[in-house]
Amino acid sequence: MPKKNTLSNTSQGGLGILGIWFPVLSLIFGGCCANVLALEAMVSEAPHSANLFTAAQFLIVALLNLPAHTHWPKGSWFPRLAPRKVPMTRWIGQVALHLSISLLNNVALGYQIPIPLHIVFRSAGLLVSMLLGALVAKKRYATMQIVSVLAVSAGVILSTLSSSSSTSSKGQSKEESYSQYLIGISLLSVALLLSGFLGLYQEKTYAKYGNQWREGLFYGHFLALPFFFIFFRDIQEQSAIYNASQPMQLTHLARGTPFASLSPLIPSMAFPRLWIQLGVNLVTQYICVLGVNRLTGIASALTLNLVLNVRKLTSLVLSVFLFGNTLGPGGWAGCLLVAAGSMMYALSSRTQSPPSSISPTGPPGEKKKVQ
Repeated sequence: MPKKNTLSNTSQGGLGILGIWFPVLSLIFGGCCANVLALEAMVSEAPHSANLFTAAQFLIVALLNLPAHTHWPKGSWFPRLAPRKVPMTRWIGQVALHLSISLLNNVALGYQIPIPLHIVFRSAGLLVSMLLGALVAKKRYATMQIVSVLAVSAGVILSTLSSSSSTSSKGQSKEESYSQYLIGISLLSVALLLSGFLGLYQEKTYAKYGNQWREGLFYGHFLALPFFFIFFRDIQEQSAIYNASQPMQLTHLARGTPFASLSPLIPSMAFPRLWIQLGVNLVTQYICVLGVNRLTGIASALTLNLVLNVRKLTSLVLSVFLFGNTLGPGGWAGCLLVAAGSMMYALSSRTQSPPSSISPTGPPGEKKKVQ
C-alpha cells in the first residue's frame, strides 16, 4: 500500500512539473517568437513607424498594470494611484533611460538594420554591463566570465561586419545604404550603453527599496506616455500609412495555424493589415512578458538565461527562413559565438558569489522586459 502511494505521488509530481513548465515555455516560445515576427512584418512595410508602435507598446503595458497600482478612496469620484514603495524621482530617472533605449532600438530598424542582426547585436549587453560594473561599481569578474563576454563581443562584431557587406536597399546607392546602416549601428550602440547605465540604476534602486519590479514596470511605462506627445505629428503621419495599408480579413489570421478550425467563429471583417499586425505584436508582447515573469518565479537564473538564449536563436532562424533574410557564414558564426559566450557566462556566474558578479541574465530588471 505505501508503495502504491509512492508511485502515485511520483506520477503526480511528474505531471505537476509538466503542467508547470509546458504552459510557461509555450508562452515564451509562442509569444516572444510571434512578437518578433509581427514586428518584422510591420517594419518591412512601414520602417519608420517606430514612434507609433513604441507608443502603443508603452500604452498597453501601462493600461494592463494600471488596476494593480490604483485604488478608489471612499467618497471619491475618481481613483488614485496607490502608495508607492519607491520615490517618484527614482522612477522618473528610470523612465528617461528606458524610453530612450526603446526609441533608439526601434528607430534603428528603419536604418538598414535587419532583424537577425538586431537580435544578435542586443546580446552585447553583457559586455557593456561588465565594463560599467568594473569602472563604475568596481566589481571583479572571473577569468571565464571575461572570456565568455569577449566571445559574445566577437560574435556581435562578426555578425555586424557580415551584415554590412551585404547591405543594400532599393532606390539607394551602395554608399547611401552603407551610410544608413552606420546610423542604425550607432543608434544600437548608444542604446546598449544606456542599457548598461539603466542596469546599474535599477540595481541601486532595488538594493535600497527591494525588488519592486512590478512597480517599476508600471511607472516605467505610465510616466513615459506624455513624452510621446513630442512625436504627435510623426505618429499621426504613420497612422495614416497604417490606415492606407491593404485590408486584411480577420479570418486570414487563423489560416495555417492550429486555430484554423475556429475560422467560422471569427467575424468576417477587414481591417488595414498594419493595424492587425500591430495588434498581434501587442498581444504577443504581453504573452511574452507573462511567460518570462512566470519562468523567473520557478527557475534559476541559469535556466532562465539558457531558455531565453534558445528563444532568441529560434526567433533569428524563423526570421531568416520566413522573411527571406540573408545571414552569411560570418553571420551564423557570430550567432554561434554569441550563444556559446552567453551560456559560458551563465555557467561561470553559477559558481561565483552574487556580490562579485552581475546577474547572468544582464542588468537587474532586464528579464522582466519584451524579449
